[in-house]
Amino acid sequence: MRKLPLAIWAMVLGAFAMGADEFIVAGVVREIAQALNVSIGAVGHLESVYALGVAVGAPVFTALGTRFGRRSMLLLTTGVFLLGNLISALGPTYAFIMSGRVVSAMAHGAFLGIAAVFAAELVDPARKGRAVAVVFSGLTASTILGAPIGAAVGQALGWRFTFWTLVVFGGLALLGLLAALPQQTAAHQHEHAPEHHAPEHHAPAAGHEQHDVGSEFEGLDAHALAHLGGGGQGPSMREQLAALRRPAVWGALLTTMLGYGGVFTSYVYIAPQLTEVTGFGAGWVTPLLLLFGVGLFAGNTLGGRLADRTLMPTVIGTLAALAIALFVMTHAIEARATVVAMMPIFGTAAFAVVAPLQLRVMTAAGHAPDVASAANISAFTLGSAIGIYLGGAAIDGGLGLASVNWVGGLLTTAGLLTALITWAALDRRQPADTHHHEPVAHHHH
Repeated sequence: MRKLPLAIWAMVLGAFAMGADEFIVAGVVREIAQALNVSIGAVGHLESVYALGVAVGAPVFTALGTRFGRRSMLLLTTGVFLLGNLISALGPTYAFIMSGRVVSAMAHGAFLGIAAVFAAELVDPARKGRAVAVVFSGLTASTILGAPIGAAVGQALGWRFTFWTLVVFGGLALLGLLAALPQQTAAHQHEHAPEHHAPEHHAPAAGHEQHDVGSEFEGLDAHALAHLGGGGQGPSMREQLAALRRPAVWGALLTTMLGYGGVFTSYVYIAPQLTEVTGFGAGWVTPLLLLFGVGLFAGNTLGGRLADRTLMPTVIGTLAALAIALFVMTHAIEARATVVAMMPIFGTAAFAVVAPLQLRVMTAAGHAPDVASAANISAFTLGSAIGIYLGGAAIDGGLGLASVNWVGGLLTTAGLLTALITWAALDRRQPADTHHHEPVAHHHH
């Protein structure tokens, strides 16, 4: 097989840096809190603000993308990401660091969306799927390695170097893109047309057509799909509103927000829990976060496979498993042996919910799955932000570090109840629609 163009590897690096940014603060929460003299909950907000920035940034940059070519947009989003992390690395105060987080997050969704579409264009049609999958392997790797790298660097060199790590990755990605992105290739043909027409072939078509034609997105895991939000897909406003008018879609979005929210409620505060509640030395944080990462990887695969077989039972089952894992973590965190056993299990439960939740929203939306899917990214990130906020409030309110686990468990349980109620009340009313959605399920392995 011929080598993939260098530009694609630069995108992989960019995807890795942006994915890592999502998780990286988790490894150095305590250090930042002490250095800036703020509460642990306040440091959690550095993550919740990042999550919100991702949700806001994707549509903003997608709108910009209709004016500029893809090459310009990739360089712009990478530059913005770099700038944000420079501000965070150098920021003298909490407010400065916070603003840096907002800036870097804005670029996140748009970069990944545009990179996926661009990567598919840089290779011959037969290798589109591989090119896109390779770009997103960067995101998957960062999901697993982001927090451990952050923790390791933070302990060795200090928490500011955690942000400098992102500056280095982002800088290398930018240099690679500058050097390797073609000035005028396939992309140039689209510079004159309004930008959003380029990926039209996988946009507002009906469910089954969309996934036959948009073959470059076959085989992407749901976490990758969840980040595709800002890829410049632009179905008409009417279609978007029609999809979002369905009660089942809102039920699915609410389920995602509450159900997934429980993950970050606990995860963002996992490092201080390990050192202070369990009593591990700081050196243990990195390997324990890696164990969690291995679980994420397993859960992602498992969730996708199960969701393809039977969707709603998987949504219910994975949410129940996640809620139980969070409640168990409340007690497991007290002893070393139980934590070591629970970290990979918690990781698996945390990401097994992603694919089923993503697939359910797309199924509920029927003819305009891409809009609902973009809305679902906002639901994931909003859920994370709410969870992080609640976890921080619980710690700062004196409930103890371990309380974030049961608070997260309650949040996920609310998502589970929402799923059960909406399934009973709304989904059963749409029998006529089901034939539309069958093919959607088969491409998310």
